[in-house]
Amino acid sequence: MAMERFQIKPAVYFGTGALAALEELEGKRVLIVTDAFLSGCGLLDRVRAHLPGCAVEVFDQVTPDPSLTLVAQGARVLAGFCPEALVAFGGGSPMDCAKAMVEFGKSLWPGPRPRFYAVPTTAGTGSEATAFAVLTDTQGGVKYPLVDDALLPDAAVLDASLLAGVPPAVTADTGMDVLTHALEAYVAAGASPFSDALAEKAAVLAYGNLKDAFASEGESRAKEQMLLASCLAGMAFNSAGLGVSHALAHALGGRFHVPHGRLNALLLPHVIRFNAASPAAGIKYGHLAKLCGLAGNARALAAAVSRLRQALGLPERLCACGVEEGAFAQAIDAVAEAALQDRCAPSNPRAAAVADLRAILKEVG
Repeated sequence: MAMERFQIKPAVYFGTGALAALEELEGKRVLIVTDAFLSGCGLLDRVRAHLPGCAVEVFDQVTPDPSLTLVAQGARVLAGFCPEALVAFGGGSPMDCAKAMVEFGKSLWPGPRPRFYAVPTTAGTGSEATAFAVLTDTQGGVKYPLVDDALLPDAAVLDASLLAGVPPAVTADTGMDVLTHALEAYVAAGASPFSDALAEKAAVLAYGNLKDAFASEGESRAKEQMLLASCLAGMAFNSAGLGVSHALAHALGGRFHVPHGRLNALLLPHVIRFNAASPAAGIKYGHLAKLCGLAGNARALAAAVSRLRQALGLPERLCACGVEEGAFAQAIDAVAEAALQDRCAPSNPRAAAVADLRAILKEVG
């Protein structure tokens, strides 16, 4: 067996009152990266309350699918403020923007890298525990995943009380992203016994709790479990890789601006069936299906994902997501080509050609 490597970072703080972990930054210069909604809804005040004696600056210009232009703007703010610590507060977009700001800000500011804390307010991307960031080229209509260990946060702070006000539709979208992360990491080409352990636990937690998290109001144990699942799945795919569900979701999202988790919810059952033609992937899907209380085969797992999507009120076709049929027909070849070039495609357990990806796209068009 060839030598492999597995690394766990960041430090993870979780449980009741986890925001108190930020208090170790007392007296430091802290830059908070977030969006305008979180900046104005009162949740940001809870973060600031745990930064005693800190000189705090807030960059709250983050928008969904952060662009290269936005990152450049944020990097200039970082270089001008010279923080000792950076707190990314929000969903995947503030996390990705903050990661890229730190990376690109190095060329503008020669000071030491700020200590990086990630505080998620959704259970979805797992970005608080990954070396991934996804940026959007708004002119080209393409999403680019960045992958570098330098993007890993130093600390992840998982406080489930921050999820209390998340709308059910967002819980559904982000929760399906968690499940996709876990399932893709479990069968990915880079999977190992270590990543498998994380992916198995994440998949069981996500499959078992997403419907209850969607249905519950305010704080709930199901939302807490989804937050843990999100982080576990992030650790799993950070090591193992992802696959063509994410490759296709990146290509579709860059062009049609449908929420990322919703795209994965559409694609995942079809990708499971495609990958199950690989004997090794089929066996692993069957094992995971058993752990989720299903019949032990890939077909049962794909069907269960479809039923879960339906229970969450998510669409099963792109046309129901606002994608015009003619525009999709014109773009399908370009989307398939872009997906094949995506950083997530090579780690898919079954090699896919453009024709394979086009066939999957036609299933959801």
